[in-house]
Amino acid sequence: MAGLVLTVVGTLATLVGTYIAVREYRRRPRATTPSPEPAPAPAPADPPYDVFIAYADTDAPWVRDFAARLTARGVRVAYDELLAQPGGVRVHTLERAIRDAAHGLLVFGPGVRDDGWVRREYAALMRRSLENEAQRFVPVLIGDPGEPLDLPEFAEVLYPADFRGADDAAYDRLCEQITRAVLTNRA
Repeated sequence: MAGLVLTVVGTLATLVGTYIAVREYRRRPRATTPSPEPAPAPAPADPPYDVFIAYADTDAPWVRDFAARLTARGVRVAYDELLAQPGGVRVHTLERAIRDAAHGLLVFGPGVRDDGWVRREYAALMRRSLENEAQRFVPVLIGDPGEPLDLPEFAEVLYPADFRGADDAAYDRLCEQITRAVLTNRA
């Protein structure tokens, strides 16, 4: 009988010891190597758009014609009116288009200073061009040549495409200059 008691006590001691060891093992901090941060998505080698055009709503008719002329020259153009989809979220659509465009154009016309969306688009386009010299930001000037345009400081230091008072030949020449500028590095 004493042998049986010793066997039971030994078995219980083994079970208790195993339980304590497993519990301590689970509580012990594990040395883990942090998983590497996921790599950012690479910029597309060939962006879907060559240019994103930002403009005030009052300049939409001019922009439609301008975009059509650039498209006829092989420039892949994006602007809000072209990208709008029923049920889409404007800010998401514009952010994606700005991100997916190789370059940015901002049409500075009479109504541009009062348009909150254009100010946001200007900030995004300018930031991108400052962070990456390969991404051009081109100020496009329209309106009455007699009226001064109050350009923001950063836009003022860039060579603009000045369409104010341009006849058809000058308009075409400026469109060709913009086309060459934005297609220079196209893959």
